[in-house]
Amino acid sequence: MFLKIKLIIWMSILVISGLKAQELDRFQLEHQLKQHVSFLASDSLEGRGLGTEGKILAKHYIADKFSEFGLLPYNTEGYFQDFYVRIGMARVEATNVVGYLKGTDPLLVNEYIVIGAHYDHLGMEEVGHTIKIFHGADDNASGVAAMIELARYFSGHRDFLKRSVIFIAFDAEESGLLGSEHFAENNELVESSDIKAMFSLDMVGMYAANQGIDMKGISLLHEGEKLASDIARSYQISLKKMNDTVEPRTDTKSFGDEGIPAIHVFTGMKSPYHKPQDTFEKLDYEGMALITTFLGSLISELANMPQLKSANKMEKIQQDGAVKFNFGLNLLAGSSGHRFPDRFYTAKKILSFGVGMAAELKLPKNVGLQAEALYLGDGSKSSEGTFRRHSIMIPVNLNVYILNEMGGMFSTYVFGGPYFLQSFAGKNGGEEIDFTGLYNELEWGYQIGFGLDIMNWRVRGFWPVGLTNLHKDPEDVIKSKGGYFSIGYSF
Repeated sequence: MFLKIKLIIWMSILVISGLKAQELDRFQLEHQLKQHVSFLASDSLEGRGLGTEGKILAKHYIADKFSEFGLLPYNTEGYFQDFYVRIGMARVEATNVVGYLKGTDPLLVNEYIVIGAHYDHLGMEEVGHTIKIFHGADDNASGVAAMIELARYFSGHRDFLKRSVIFIAFDAEESGLLGSEHFAENNELVESSDIKAMFSLDMVGMYAANQGIDMKGISLLHEGEKLASDIARSYQISLKKMNDTVEPRTDTKSFGDEGIPAIHVFTGMKSPYHKPQDTFEKLDYEGMALITTFLGSLISELANMPQLKSANKMEKIQQDGAVKFNFGLNLLAGSSGHRFPDRFYTAKKILSFGVGMAAELKLPKNVGLQAEALYLGDGSKSSEGTFRRHSIMIPVNLNVYILNEMGGMFSTYVFGGPYFLQSFAGKNGGEEIDFTGLYNELEWGYQIGFGLDIMNWRVRGFWPVGLTNLHKDPEDVIKSKGGYFSIGYSF
């Protein structure tokens, strides 16, 4: 009996001590997060812009933390993955900071979870005689600080990790997701197929102001939303947006493009986003500590479950490779005319216009196959006045992408392919066009052009050339031509 009483007292002391330790850990975590952010967002780091001494200080600060925690380095030379980016005419060095912990399970050690946060920001701007520093506390010293503390936590519990975990501070995110893109496509540490999940911690410093966090992409993991919700309830943390979509405006996109479930952890836009006022004292460190401990528990579960599977939607993407489907609407305007090749004569052009739908199948290797269905009103000047026909035009183009910057948000391409056109009405002067006895209602030709995509907007210039005779009399050859400008939106 006395032994049982002693055992109960001893266990009670352990429980109370554990609770106090947790409270102390939370207090220490807030302090450590604030310490990281106050350094990374300080004036001396010059806004962590590409090419600045401040960004160099930041990368060494992060690497020193990785070393302090005993993370394995990216390669034999250390924690840095160097690469170059082009800013205007300048070629600027950039650096991802990479460390990792090996898992302990012989069957799962070669499966990886990536925890990433970009550490670059906008740098400085000279306005008159004043230098403005864009400190980037929320964007994204907050995410880097949380990532560093997760590295500290997991390094202290590495013996309990079955899967391996990679920690990455990405560079050049503000220049177009270039650091994450470089790692996803060129790293020498791990194959993309072995990365089972990726978390991008981007702007996690405003929990109270935004009343919760978003976790876009969590549903790309099998039962990921349920697991995150269950753990969130235990921490009384509010999860807002959860879905099965890879966020395209942060480093998740680079991993999603490789078929990896990628989750964006984000408190929201109630923040001094991209303003000099984004300073360290404005952040919610209590909320950051709550988010960090929640992520520690969630990622621990993912790292140790027997199978870490993608959801059905992600599995389809993985099976299809980098194949993507886009659907959009187009408006076009330009000029059209008719050639009379046997007479060495070209009719005067008229204003032409059109509207329609487009669908593109984007294939690997920067190639896309696009089909459109357009209404087109084209023609030329004629001896009777104006010849204008109304037609349905079906072009099929091969798009070849030349530039693909900012994680796919900005791209340029050239295209070309055949088209089919069927006219259904029209007038020549004041008379109806005779498509039964005088003119052909069917036309074949080709078109070439170039395009520019900016996020969901698509701007193109193109030139269709008719190959078949508009006139039914083979002795009277008339062929169409045109030049158009179009603007479209992809959903």
